[in-house]
Amino acid sequence: MVLANCKFRALFATKGFDISSRALAAIFGGYIVAATACGLLSLSLPLPKAESVLVAMMLSFLFYLAAALWSFSVRKNWQAWRDLLCISTLLYLIILVVG
Repeated sequence: MVLANCKFRALFATKGFDISSRALAAIFGGYIVAATACGLLSLSLPLPKAESVLVAMMLSFLFYLAAALWSFSVRKNWQAWRDLLCISTLLYLIILVVG
């Protein structure tokens, strides 16, 4: 039992797991952040609805890029997941208040 636990922990300590976890955080966490930021911007921009959605969708690429860069710039891979999920949760709660 202890030997299996050591192998399991060694799997999470590898460089390949770290990079793949950061890549998944960049892909999926970045998408969630970009989608929630796009939703919040489309609700809060003082433009007509169609233009507001268009501007928000164009800016969502910048949010996605920033989230992807952030996931590779932090020290630990769990920090990338934590930060991206906290940002998207905060943006979603603001959407609930504004909308």
